[in-house]
Amino acid sequence: MFYQICRSLIRFFFSVFCAWKVDGEDNLPQEGAVLVVANHFSYWDPVVVGCALRRQVYFMAKSNLFSYPVLGFLLRKLGAFPVNRRHVDRTSLKTALALLSEERIVCLFPEGTRGRQGQFLPPLPGAAFLACKAGVPICPVALVKKKRLLGNNIFPCYHVKVGAVFSMNKEGKRDYQTDADFMMAKIKELIEFSI
Repeated sequence: MFYQICRSLIRFFFSVFCAWKVDGEDNLPQEGAVLVVANHFSYWDPVVVGCALRRQVYFMAKSNLFSYPVLGFLLRKLGAFPVNRRHVDRTSLKTALALLSEERIVCLFPEGTRGRQGQFLPPLPGAAFLACKAGVPICPVALVKKKRLLGNNIFPCYHVKVGAVFSMNKEGKRDYQTDADFMMAKIKELIEFSI
């Protein structure tokens, strides 16, 4: 309930002040586990993805964000869970796998951290490992940030493109880095068609 209220309020703000655009919402399955992967260049990205998709989305968030009492409380209420990015965090992987086993949606940013708009950081293999381990469909989401001048204020304006789901080939020996590169290629394809 809390998630849906926050989502509705922020989505209303985006619609009125940011002239945002969402394409391909129907590509996200209406039920079942899905791993969403998206490019990452802003602190707003998780909020934008959560508002663009109709089902609740669970995110990994930097563990230090949970050390702030109010912020940590809000993040947990909104379905985020901590990840320590300094090493392989088995606890966060187990949490993500548990959520997927409950047929939830988990979103990861394969780049691992924010890059600059229009530039991509090399993807990390973690998202590919999780997708293969869970055996769930993957939904690529492309985020394109534009700026719209409204009065004296500049509001962030996103074009969100939700792509068709795909699955990893289960045959042969796994190369998670190659799989991660394939995920990013799917996101880049969407961005090329969104501009």
